[in-house]
Amino acid sequence: MTTAKILEFFLTTRCTLNCKMCLCAIPYQPVKRDTPKEELFRHFALAFPLYDEIGRVELIGGEPMLHPDLPEIVLELLKYRDKFKKIRITTNGTIVPSPALIDAVHQAQAAGLEFDFLVDDYGPLSHKLSEIRDVLAREHIDCRVDCYTGDDQRGNGWLCYGDFTLREHETEQQLWEKFSHCLCPKLQFHDTHDGVIYSCVYAMTGVLLGKFSLRDGEFVDLKDSSKSDAEKKRILETFLKHPTEACRYCDSFREDSPRFPAAEQLPRGEGSAC
Repeated sequence: MTTAKILEFFLTTRCTLNCKMCLCAIPYQPVKRDTPKEELFRHFALAFPLYDEIGRVELIGGEPMLHPDLPEIVLELLKYRDKFKKIRITTNGTIVPSPALIDAVHQAQAAGLEFDFLVDDYGPLSHKLSEIRDVLAREHIDCRVDCYTGDDQRGNGWLCYGDFTLREHETEQQLWEKFSHCLCPKLQFHDTHDGVIYSCVYAMTGVLLGKFSLRDGEFVDLKDSSKSDAEKKRILETFLKHPTEACRYCDSFREDSPRFPAAEQLPRGEGSAC
């Protein structure tokens, strides 16, 4: 049985913020672009048949609210609602949902899906937070706010998985020990960008930045016609059952991983490895 607790679709590498320790390394992405809706729709049609059950579909970025076709993307997901029960949009509190997006959310709710917005609160940076909460409350749409400001930051702040350099002196035993304590296998986030499904966001980000390549069987290329759907499902079933090439460049995501102040801003146009 092929399952994921969360299947994330990475819609855009554009963002309204420029966070130094962004988990998706947005300031360091060489190309800032929205994935065209036509590509996303093709990827939906290829991805969802591979899964028997998905806990939640999440639309992420960058800042997904920047995508000009976000309402249509939400509506397209309704074709696959037998695979999941909930949709979430993760946003940074800088853009108020448009009337068209609100209408699309209402259609999703009418189709029997749960829907919510996860808004990260970065204090003054999230300057539209109050307005977003008011709009969503008025429209009877759930809104979860995670605080990342002051002394009450969720999880005590952000973490940095690593700097995308090879841990060349790490033994196989140390690699497995590190992997055994990583929370990613338990969280079961599958991340999708440009038609490729990755087993974690660090693997996706490292590939997008050209820091490393994954081995065959550590990702699923939805566009690869040389592999059958059955083969692709078998790969998804083995996701994070063992360390991947990305793990050799990672410090691991642990409960006791060091935490850092969230959303520290780089000057616009500046970017380097975290």
